[in-house]
Amino acid sequence: MPGPLLIAGANGMLGHALQAVCSQRDRSFFAPVESEFDITSVQEVSRVVTSFAALHPDGALVNAAAYTNVEAAEDDPDKAFLVNRTGARLLAHAAARAGLPFVHVSTDFVFDGTKKGAYTEDDKPNPLSVYGVSKLAGERVVLAANPTALIVRTAWVFGPYGANFPTKILEKAAGSIAVTVVNDEVGSPTYTLDLAAGILDLLDARARGIYHLAGSGSCIRDEMAREILRLAGLERVKVVPVPAATFPSKAARPANSVLDCSKAAAAGVTMPDWRDALARFVPTVR
Repeated sequence: MPGPLLIAGANGMLGHALQAVCSQRDRSFFAPVESEFDITSVQEVSRVVTSFAALHPDGALVNAAAYTNVEAAEDDPDKAFLVNRTGARLLAHAAARAGLPFVHVSTDFVFDGTKKGAYTEDDKPNPLSVYGVSKLAGERVVLAANPTALIVRTAWVFGPYGANFPTKILEKAAGSIAVTVVNDEVGSPTYTLDLAAGILDLLDARARGIYHLAGSGSCIRDEMAREILRLAGLERVKVVPVPAATFPSKAARPANSVLDCSKAAAAGVTMPDWRDALARFVPTVR
């Protein structure tokens, strides 16, 4: 039986999904609220991780916490780096000191999106935004502080307990005859429940280093929007495709976010197709 999980960022989309999957698998977990587990506090990280490890030396620590507001990060880089770099380093160091396996979650935003084809773990990062730079910095300090850490990069995440692309499309479609969606961004939509399950599977397979983990297949944003509307019974709402430049943005985003997940597959971990994932998620949105 796998050991218990200590979840940092328990109140976020992925944090909730990790709790749900642990419950489904009868795996015990500890999910402290942020006020009791501030990952940017040296004292709190040391106290929580040390106490957990003393009770559960067979446990593991997963960092699902992150500063993910891509636009706001451009105005407040200090906050983005505090959470995405400093917090990640503190957790990685505490886990190493306590002898706990450590998982850190990263992002497709470490790439510039100019590659033709899916990004592998060996491709050179080149982030375009403060958020992307802060997440890449987080990866590097994690591996420096804890060389046996597992880093999982993912992309286009959606699920309950947070704002995401499917919920935004459904909100825009309510009472509308059309929604405007970009047609020059491609990626692999990833359901948080699938991602959580994949992270646990990689952890239990004793994977170390950087792994890509995202929904199987890929699509363009407007294609994803049409599938969301179809699943919601809203085919009457027209999707109007436009270039991303139509929507002014402080932060540059990678045009190609497709991740090659063959390394995870070789470790025995595969993800469901993005359409299958949407089919399970969209009916739950109210």
